[in-house]
Amino acid sequence: MSDVVLVVLQRLDAAAHLLRAAERLAALAGAGRVNVLAVHTPPGYVTISPEASVSPLLDELLAFEETRIAALHEVYQHWAAGVVDASLTTHWSSVQGLADPIVNEGRQVDFVVVGRPARDDDPPTKRAFHAALFKTGRPVLVVPRRWDAEFGHSVAVAWREDSRAANAVLPALRYLQGAAPLHVLVGLRQGTAHPHLPRIFADHGVQAELHVLPLGPEVFGQKLLDKARELDIDLLIMGAYAHSPLVEALLGGVTRYVLAHADLPLLMRH
Repeated sequence: MSDVVLVVLQRLDAAAHLLRAAERLAALAGAGRVNVLAVHTPPGYVTISPEASVSPLLDELLAFEETRIAALHEVYQHWAAGVVDASLTTHWSSVQGLADPIVNEGRQVDFVVVGRPARDDDPPTKRAFHAALFKTGRPVLVVPRRWDAEFGHSVAVAWREDSRAANAVLPALRYLQGAAPLHVLVGLRQGTAHPHLPRIFADHGVQAELHVLPLGPEVFGQKLLDKARELDIDLLIMGAYAHSPLVEALLGGVTRYVLAHADLPLLMRH
């Protein structure tokens, strides 16, 4: 049995990069299938002023969505025709809905691939990202919009002693051995004991190098990214944190900062 990767396509300008990232993730994880999902946003989910004529506007929105989905399908077809690994199966699907299709499909796969959030994302794109990261329960590869390089050669793990960090790392342990070396980044508060390399890596036979980052008044998310840049990291693995499980759109400080500023792929799990 091999893994399955789901890639969620929303923005046309990010589609080709996401598909190539999904293909690379499939190669790293030994996945045999990439499912590609494009979600039709129902036309009623848009703010309409009282003065607007509803029927023509809805027709226009329907036409826009049909054009967007058709353009995404064209990008998919071009990518699928050039997939290098002949054993990799690809599948396209397009369904209408909001977050539910992503949640339902995501819970049936091993990894989900989405685009990194951007300020100019429309509400459906933001909704798709949050559904993937906080609702599927799967490791999510978050890809910068312009990222077009391989990843997985130089990997870092942002570690903290809790279940989310372990949940993010465990699915990746099967292929982390190919990263030489693997770096583990740990924050250290003044006056606390110097941390040791987490046992999870030795237990799984993964060689790793520990880097301790002092915690202080500086933004820790920036410290993580600076260290990743210094080490020439091409994939950062970390847990995804929210202030409250009841308000999952409110990201934790480090998660929010890294998502806003990272210029490399992130493998995250809530």
